[in-house]
Amino acid sequence: MKHFNFLLISVALSFSFNSISQSNWDGFDNIGKVTYPFFNGSVFNESFSNPSTTGVNTSAKCAQYTRDGASQYDVILINPIGLTKIASVADYRAGTKKMTLKVYSTSIGKTLQITLEDNTSAGPTNYPTGRHSEYTAVTTVSNAWETLTFNLVNSPDLTVSDTNINQLVLLFDPNSFNSDTYLFDDLMGPTLIDPCLGTPKDSSIVDDYECQRNVTFDFANGTHSQFEINPVTSGINTSKTCGKFTKYVPPTNDGAFGGTILYPFNTSKFNEAKIQLYSPAGAYDFKIVFQDAMGVDLLDQSFTTSSSPTWESFTMDLFSIPNATSIEKFVFLLNSTTATEDSIFLDNFSLSFNASAGINEKQIDNQVNVFPNPFIDQLTISSENEIEQIIVFSISGRKLIQLNGIKSLKTNVSLKSLNPGSYFIQIKDENGNYKRKIIIKTNK
Repeated sequence: MKHFNFLLISVALSFSFNSISQSNWDGFDNIGKVTYPFFNGSVFNESFSNPSTTGVNTSAKCAQYTRDGASQYDVILINPIGLTKIASVADYRAGTKKMTLKVYSTSIGKTLQITLEDNTSAGPTNYPTGRHSEYTAVTTVSNAWETLTFNLVNSPDLTVSDTNINQLVLLFDPNSFNSDTYLFDDLMGPTLIDPCLGTPKDSSIVDDYECQRNVTFDFANGTHSQFEINPVTSGINTSKTCGKFTKYVPPTNDGAFGGTILYPFNTSKFNEAKIQLYSPAGAYDFKIVFQDAMGVDLLDQSFTTSSSPTWESFTMDLFSIPNATSIEKFVFLLNSTTATEDSIFLDNFSLSFNASAGINEKQIDNQVNVFPNPFIDQLTISSENEIEQIIVFSISGRKLIQLNGIKSLKTNVSLKSLNPGSYFIQIKDENGNYKRKIIIKTNK
């Protein structure tokens, strides 16, 4: 009896130590610690409602995955987010630690495989190069959750170091052709080392693709790789990682992607936005649009990268947005008027307050005339320098009318579509100077 109790204590201690020294790679109820850069399957829903929240898995959410029936070795690639690294996996190859995964399968006897890899050498067609170790588990129940424990079955490439693993590959029913659907949750595996742990959040940095990820990217009409190796680590950007966006080909080829700012702001706090861009294939057009909470455009500005293979910094003035307006969303557009599969690198999307922003408005205040005011249907605008752009906003900051490329000293602007009331007009001249003014439309 004493020996039996000792064994129980040993097992309990071993299990406790194993749990503490592992990481939950993704529980799907909260933001995970990993990303999924590629999968073969036809369905991968990372926010699927758990159909059975009793027993092994009480989580509200899990992942739903449907195999590609045409792929004999259907794979899901799983990488740590950002700068996060995978600790030594020596104990897993030695068998003193075990990876586990909660699985809901419709069939008994289905094999699952986990492969630990060095993705800098492992390619889709060069097996076994880069494959450190392979582990399998087999389902034992159907239509119910169970926790599968993975055991080592092979070490394909003994040259891969225990400390050089940067990718986990998950396979459902490898060496078969079927389109089965699985649910899975709580992948417990090698310890993930987060170098950003304890780094305080800086609301002035929207996204640096490293420790300050203060956005959620909600959509992308293209492929947005958020943990790309910086192709040029000299000059103004020496970061290790950055973002890369590649447009979809037609018909969804507007090159748009964007999301939500986790720390909404107004122009009394930040009145400038900056971003660094690198175009490896010539001069590209890149537009930034800021929006309110409802996704209504507040202000946009286009930039053109140079054809030089280097990082460039671009600044967008936000001071024309009324400071009572909360800026909460953004959209990027890459070469929105072309139908080509263009790519661009981006990094260090940040905000700042410039006390001298808008100073040029005073310089041209007497050089630009807006009349009559109040007006009925039409405004006349004249300037000592060529007028480049005119934007009319609602008082709340919503952009209503934008006229670009005017290139005239005097122009008439029809505002028949506006209802009577007060509006905000912004005029930019050829030198980039601004004038802002309240205008009033009347029906008399």
